[in-house]
Amino acid sequence: MTEIKNKLDKLTIASIWCIFLFSYVSVSASALSHILIVTPALYFTFIYIKDGSIKLSKSSIFLLLTVLFAIISVLFADDINNKFKQISKVKYMLFGVLAIIPYKRVIDSISRKHLSLMLNTFLVLLAIGNIAGIHALFSGHHILRMKDASDGVRAAGMYGMAITYGYGIELVAILCLGLLINFWKQLTTIVNRNILLISTITTMLGVYFSFTRGAVLALIISIPFIFIRKKKLFWSLLVGGICSLLLVLSIVWNGNDTGNRFLLAAKTTSNMIRVSQYQAAVAAFQEKPLTGWGYRNFESNAYDIKKRNGIDYAEFYGHAHNNYLEFLAATGLFGFLSFTLFVLTWLYEVWKRNDNFGLVVLPFVVSFSISGLFQNTINDAENMFFIMFMYTISQSLKNGTFDTNLQSGQESP
Repeated sequence: MTEIKNKLDKLTIASIWCIFLFSYVSVSASALSHILIVTPALYFTFIYIKDGSIKLSKSSIFLLLTVLFAIISVLFADDINNKFKQISKVKYMLFGVLAIIPYKRVIDSISRKHLSLMLNTFLVLLAIGNIAGIHALFSGHHILRMKDASDGVRAAGMYGMAITYGYGIELVAILCLGLLINFWKQLTTIVNRNILLISTITTMLGVYFSFTRGAVLALIISIPFIFIRKKKLFWSLLVGGICSLLLVLSIVWNGNDTGNRFLLAAKTTSNMIRVSQYQAAVAAFQEKPLTGWGYRNFESNAYDIKKRNGIDYAEFYGHAHNNYLEFLAATGLFGFLSFTLFVLTWLYEVWKRNDNFGLVVLPFVVSFSISGLFQNTINDAENMFFIMFMYTISQSLKNGTFDTNLQSGQESP
């Protein structure tokens, strides 16, 4: 039995390695993390349930409820033919909970040297992907993907879509900034500071050159939370950031289209299309308030919903461009409430942590909650691997473990 558990622990560590190796590099390769974690997740979850020792946080309960209502929405959707395939897409959220127990088993046993190797590898690959994406923007050719740039006017990193890249890379940017600002002196024990600095700079450049407005807004709002323990500075930055955003909003609302994506006039086509998606999501909810149109099925029905309700830009029938409205339209009232409560309780649980890991992750969760107002990040497989990984880590890592790894030690390679 011990030998079996040791082998499953090795699969868990390999799964974690896949996240560090392939996040922001290859979505198909990132899927290896799920393949490797599925057996340890099912085995240890079964053992804990059998022993009656499983304890779920409120956020995990709400995330599982979100999965449940997503499944119910698919079962009640008349126009989804392959229901099993559609239901299988809840795996990103489901593994966010199922991986907690196997992560708890191995996370404290990973040596500081091993952790350093993981983090430095992730940061090097992140920087390479950012640089390649920016190079592709200006040259028109992606040297790593060996094809033309996927977007001629915006950086997309290793992704196929700039908007997906922008919202994903912004989440990493806030993590890197938090580490640099709060733990510069202690970082030598777990990460090479020069590598982190280079990766942070390239990530910030990636955010800028992706020209993703919602991601930049989320970054501005979440930066003050890096200084949450310094109350005066926190409130000064938060109020200053909000005032700056209000000023930009005033310029955008009253100005003309300047061609700058960050200062697009309020009623440009791009903005009005997004508004039409919000309107369509609300209309979809009004038509099917309880079960919704089916998880990840709003997009395929958006055209007809817009036509029936006289909503403009019916020819654009993408997703809701908003996590919360997407769940409202796709999974109905209960799915929407479950997802919203998941986000709020995750935020509260991280805020209530009394260790430095909470200080690092709090801005990440704030950013995730804010950026979700402007993009349907919860349906982006490219970003869901890392978002759910961060959730699982936040539920698995004991208070103080991160602090211990920050204590003085050997310089990381």
